[in-house]
Amino acid sequence: MKKITLSILALFFSFGLSAQTHFGIKGGLNFNSSKDIHFKEITTDSDTWNTTGWHAGILLHAKLPLGFAFQPELLYSVKHYGIRDYKFDFNYVELPLGIQWGIDLILLRPFVFGSPYLSYLAATGGKAKEWDGIKNFGYGFGAGFGLDLWKLQVMAKWNWALGTLGNIGKTDIVFGKNNLNGFQLSLGILF
Repeated sequence: MKKITLSILALFFSFGLSAQTHFGIKGGLNFNSSKDIHFKEITTDSDTWNTTGWHAGILLHAKLPLGFAFQPELLYSVKHYGIRDYKFDFNYVELPLGIQWGIDLILLRPFVFGSPYLSYLAATGGKAKEWDGIKNFGYGFGAGFGLDLWKLQVMAKWNWALGTLGNIGKTDIVFGKNNLNGFQLSLGILF
């Protein structure tokens, strides 16, 4: 038992020594679909319009053995939605915990990743300010691919919100089942 424990400790210690850690900054665009917002009466897709938001924040990138990397991030993310003449703004503080797998090719590293995340609603704007029942905390999962090019990191990610937005059916506008999903394009700089 002692040998197994010492072997496990040695393995973790060697991971810690081999991990190359970098801090970084990151920013990009959020592309969110408004198809899941509708009036209580039936709304057609032509009544909705997609809007572009943004995100920015900091990251920690730790390289691990076998092509893996762990990349937690702390982002401020602005998501916009539109239906008819209304605009909905949701501003979140998000904590994605990314696990990457890629191949190191001299100055280039293509990778795929999965990223569970937690989010906190920091502010609302537009028509969303009228809703009382919006949940402050959310969670979901992101997946995508990226490319490390020397100290630059380019990522494309699709986010799926797994929780509900809240009890917001008191107005004439409600969200559908699949709320706050969207696509992100990001550019990061590692130091």
